[in-house]
Amino acid sequence: GIETANSIIINPHKLLAAPQQCSILFVKDENILHECHSKGAEYLFQKDKYYDQWYDPGDKYLQCGRKCDVFKFWLMWKAKGSSGFAKHVDSIMDVAEYFERQVLIRPEFQLVSKRQYINVCFWYLPRYLQKKKDVMDYSMQLHKVAAQIKAVMVKHG
Repeated sequence: GIETANSIIINPHKLLAAPQQCSILFVKDENILHECHSKGAEYLFQKDKYYDQWYDPGDKYLQCGRKCDVFKFWLMWKAKGSSGFAKHVDSIMDVAEYFERQVLIRPEFQLVSKRQYINVCFWYLPRYLQKKKDVMDYSMQLHKVAAQIKAVMVKHG
């Protein structure tokens, strides 16, 4: 399982609605990031600090001197708490389940595959394709539908 991994990355911006540039990287070896990213650039990391340089994230961070993106997630966690995140995820799961049921009962939609987690894959079927799977070029016509929808969305907003 997951306990055997040397590193794990989580991107909370999708499921947990965190700002997009927000990722969390867990590593088993606490020195690995420093070893990988440390260049000791004197112009960036002066040695005359009043605190232990170990706490300076610059040489341990993928983006060096840029802001710490995970701070956004930490603030969200402080505001919502674990129970708030759990409620959020439960709500999204309920919506995905509801949406899958709606796709199954509506003739203008076709479920492509059974829902996996919160992902519902479906086709929109215009009237001319509903209940006409025996049409010789059905698949070719079906594949044109998404492009037609996108064109209308781009044109009309």
